[in-house]
Amino acid sequence: MTAATDADTFLAGFFGEGNDLSPATLADSAPELATWLDERLVRLRQDPGSVHILPRRIAGSTRWYGLAHSGRQLKELSQVLEAFTVPAYAKVDRHAMVNGQDPVDAAVIQFTGGHALVLEVLPGQQQQVRRALELFAMLDLARPRRELVFSRPLGRLLREFEMAVLANAEDASEELLREIEQTGQLSAQNVLFLRIRRLAGLLQFDAILALPELATVLAIRRPARVSASLLEAVYVTEIAGYEADGDAEGALRHFEDVVLQKYPALFKSRHGLQTPEAIKSFMLHALALRPGDAESRARMLASPDLSPADLQFLERLAGLAETPAAPEAIPEDAVSAVLAEDYDAALQIAARQPASLQRAELLIRCAFEIDSMAAIRVAADAFNNLDSAQQEALISSRLFATLWAHIREALPGAAGTLAIEAPTSWTEWFQQAAEGRAVPNAVQIAERAVVEWSAEDFSAQDSRTVAGFINRNLGPQAIRLVKDALPHFLQFIERSAEPARHRELLDDIAVLLMSEEDLSVADVQVVANLAGLLLEIGLSAERYRQLVEDFCALWEQVDSPAYLDAAIDMLDVLLTQACPNPGVRETLFRKLLASFQRWHRRIRPDQWVLLADLASELGASEAVQAVRPLEDEPGTASVALARDALAGKTVAIYTLTNAAAARAAEFLTRNFDNVVIEVSNDHVASDRLRSLARAADIFVIATRSAKHAATTFIEAQRPPGRPILYAAGKGSASLLRVLFSYISP
Repeated sequence: MTAATDADTFLAGFFGEGNDLSPATLADSAPELATWLDERLVRLRQDPGSVHILPRRIAGSTRWYGLAHSGRQLKELSQVLEAFTVPAYAKVDRHAMVNGQDPVDAAVIQFTGGHALVLEVLPGQQQQVRRALELFAMLDLARPRRELVFSRPLGRLLREFEMAVLANAEDASEELLREIEQTGQLSAQNVLFLRIRRLAGLLQFDAILALPELATVLAIRRPARVSASLLEAVYVTEIAGYEADGDAEGALRHFEDVVLQKYPALFKSRHGLQTPEAIKSFMLHALALRPGDAESRARMLASPDLSPADLQFLERLAGLAETPAAPEAIPEDAVSAVLAEDYDAALQIAARQPASLQRAELLIRCAFEIDSMAAIRVAADAFNNLDSAQQEALISSRLFATLWAHIREALPGAAGTLAIEAPTSWTEWFQQAAEGRAVPNAVQIAERAVVEWSAEDFSAQDSRTVAGFINRNLGPQAIRLVKDALPHFLQFIERSAEPARHRELLDDIAVLLMSEEDLSVADVQVVANLAGLLLEIGLSAERYRQLVEDFCALWEQVDSPAYLDAAIDMLDVLLTQACPNPGVRETLFRKLLASFQRWHRRIRPDQWVLLADLASELGASEAVQAVRPLEDEPGTASVALARDALAGKTVAIYTLTNAAAARAAEFLTRNFDNVVIEVSNDHVASDRLRSLARAADIFVIATRSAKHAATTFIEAQRPPGRPILYAAGKGSASLLRVLFSYISP
């Protein structure tokens, strides 16, 4: 069905039963309105995906419908209409709409997915509202070849993009990336950096390495997060298989013969990265090019964020070094390392030398190339240790003036001697934000911190300290800054091997997220994921009640088809984990059931099936059956799943949440014919996990309930052409949804 056909179907329903206004007869009674309406209908048919306004007359009065197709469009349309009609003439209502049983409302729901509003005209103000809308239309139409475009602040778009990546929201993150690109506020290079980070967040490493711009990205300076993504992509596709087999010699040989030849520019510097893939990659690099550098190997082996499996493989690699340790380096070795573009080695050598102008120049050059906060601080200290004449001589050089400007931007401070004010830890970051002392590039530092700061060094006491800062009576600017940084902080926390030590902080973050006025779909999905983690860690009965009640209040705010997946996930995790308060859990189910009834024409088949399955555990199957539409109900999508969609297939599921895996396996066995379901929760590589990874037709991984090493192991073992599906949440609904999307795209 074409977009024009969709528009015609909608217009037939909108101007059909329940609407006394007919475009065909309007010319006689209201020619000006007829002309305006004809223009609007032409534009709607030409571009049904834009925002539009249409009138409905019933029982002698007229109400106006604002039509949008996303939460962002709806909010922006609401603001524009309020500006044009003013509250003295009409009330813009985004939440009162629409009764799914009313034929006109049903047509609106079907067309917009619930992203619509009603303009309720106050008594006696119909003419004023019509003139205001005519002015709105005239100004809109006066823009040739351009639809009304609503521009949002770039910072807000970037924050939503980060949340969408965190939520594994593939479509939403791509849509936001397009919107960011269309603002024209980021260069093509920075948009490309975001694209790489998005693909890494979705674990689409083959897509990263297939980018046509990859060679350019490798050749230029890039943010640490981008380098971390590239290193992970290369490691997973090229080296992880050797690690899975315990073949250190094969890994080193392949690195020397293949990886270093294909991606030499990727290994100029580790950029201060703390991720296991970066550390293991640079251990191989050190063995290949500096086999006598025992000091570098020792530093990497001491990295705090390594799992036992990571450390075991690193020790095997380090054991391959047979060259005697190199003699202590001299200043000339730092110069040689810079010329060889080995900036990490040059930084380490130069940092140990006495203060001098040459040392400062070397460290500034290295800091510019490495571009980590740690390296930048070393360079800034070296500059501060120079006398004023030496400082002036350094920055009078055109080359070093440019490099120094980059360091000053990263570490804001007063003129002259650099006052290093940028935070060095998350506790400092949140303290500065809470006290209104945040540096101008605070969000950029938070972005760096995801991969540059150690997750294991962030202790339980640090977590409690940060929770205290969040719970202060923060001003609006501080709250906005904290919320903008939350996606980065949560990605940092995901690297922690012991999330239980951060329970209090995660609980406070969940509350903070639910207090957001304009929640995106990704925000709600992240809240559901956080709730699952908190319930898994364990909550008191009272906190359990508060958490679920807060989510119920949130649902009343966002209730629409776009958010249903997150709400299903929330109900799912409540059923998966221990329940100290069944009554409050059933309250959420009733609210969700009412939403299904309200939006029944917009519910996907898999959503009906998942709700029915969850309802059976609550003893409420009949309640779902009572509101579930029949197969042949007009205007309703099919509500059945094809039982043969997985016939002859073996589906493997990897998750550490056993109850979710058991429910998903039982559901698949019950609803699909001739399918074999295998479940694994092995914490480490095992022969059975290897066999499953190689043999299963489809492999589903709950990434938020999986050991990182096991995920990498599975990825390394999968044959070409056999898919891995990554579930966004911890529950069975998330596992099943990603599988449904694969078999019924």
